[in-house]
Amino acid sequence: MRRLLLVVVAGALSAGAALLPAPPAPPPPDLPVAAVIGDIAGAQRSVWYCPWMSAGAERDSYLMLAAARSLEVEVTLPSPIPNEEADQARLTLADEGAEALEVASIVRRGDAPGFAEFDNGPAAASALVVADTVLAGDRCTGAVPKLWHLPGGTTQPERTTTLRLFNPFPEPAKVSVGGFSEFGEVGLVGLTSIDVAGRSWQDINLNEIVPLLDDLALTVSSQEGLVIPSLVVAAAGDEATWPGVGLSTTWEFPVVRQTGLVPSLVISNPGDVEAGIEIDVFTEDGAVTAARTAKVPAGRPVRIAIDDLAGRFFGVRLRSTAPIAAVVVAEDVVPDVGEDEGDETAALASTRIAGTVGSTEPVRRWLLAGPGGLSTATSTMWLLNSHIEPVTISLQPLGSGAHPADKIRVEAGTVRRIVLSQQTSVAGYLLEAATPFSAAWSIESGAGAAFVAGVSVDE
Repeated sequence: MRRLLLVVVAGALSAGAALLPAPPAPPPPDLPVAAVIGDIAGAQRSVWYCPWMSAGAERDSYLMLAAARSLEVEVTLPSPIPNEEADQARLTLADEGAEALEVASIVRRGDAPGFAEFDNGPAAASALVVADTVLAGDRCTGAVPKLWHLPGGTTQPERTTTLRLFNPFPEPAKVSVGGFSEFGEVGLVGLTSIDVAGRSWQDINLNEIVPLLDDLALTVSSQEGLVIPSLVVAAAGDEATWPGVGLSTTWEFPVVRQTGLVPSLVISNPGDVEAGIEIDVFTEDGAVTAARTAKVPAGRPVRIAIDDLAGRFFGVRLRSTAPIAAVVVAEDVVPDVGEDEGDETAALASTRIAGTVGSTEPVRRWLLAGPGGLSTATSTMWLLNSHIEPVTISLQPLGSGAHPADKIRVEAGTVRRIVLSQQTSVAGYLLEAATPFSAAWSIESGAGAAFVAGVSVDE
């Protein structure tokens, strides 16, 4: 067991806001509470599982930990060698605390999935992977259902999609992986009964099994034991990763576009009826309800371009007539003309990619584990108010030492973007308001970009 030191950063808030030329539309009507299948993330969870971490010669990872009260946390990184004891570290988060734990301070051996066990709550964890050309991550997972949904994959030649199956438990697990694409159900040879030993993980390269698919949505179901899956989509340089989710008839995404990234909304409909989709857009000026509509056939994923829905930064709410899974994927797309600069059929290459899951409904309290936690990158907070009344949100920095809370007003039907200045003692935020809202954060550097979902404090 080793005690950790920590980092890092965050502080003064400045809202970046440029007015859009179009006049603001009236705010959208309130909707009933989402119909949710499977509670995947809430801050009352005592254990958070982080499948996609690595610490080696070329990569490092940071386990971002945040808590709304004093508590102890034990971090466990299982060994890839069977029957070898896991590496562990224990630390204390005092008062309203947060830390960015460098995984290499515990072990440096390459892939290092693990989990953080808190002795109290509310608490939350996120994970980031960093390298010379990579910045990837999302919130970790605080629940362990028998069935997971993972939309957003693609196996075109310029992308590589990997499914990681992480079994953090001592008992062995047996799982089956299903898939469907734009052509319908996909036969995933050899993935119907996968044995995943206790305290181990497996990586599955989907490009080798089902190549040349524009869109690939996966399901992971447990027959025996339990696993924690994550999906990783790698581009020419950067990569993006996000956890599995449940199903809902509404999804909110406070973070959609970072500078230079072109976003899409990827939806999977595993049901047996067509889903009617309406996408509401929230800018810094106002809301447009049903800015885009679509149909998602049963048993097929759909990728919807949304970059043209607003001129600058924005958030979206997805409403569906049937339970669906959804993620946002944003890519830095540039033309790659190759040797013949006049070739009009040149493929598109991507150097940066980010993706994230959304929240199924707004709540009054959120934990953001990680904003400001890396001094080499810029963190941005995203606040979405989809209701018809303004909301005043208390922003409490979390870290070492005492930090005064700030307050910010988010108008009805708008999104606020807050770029966090880099300081040295903050690595998370506790957000509170009298009425529900949604929250997320993003991070970018010269290496890449990542979108990270917030964690609802469900108490």
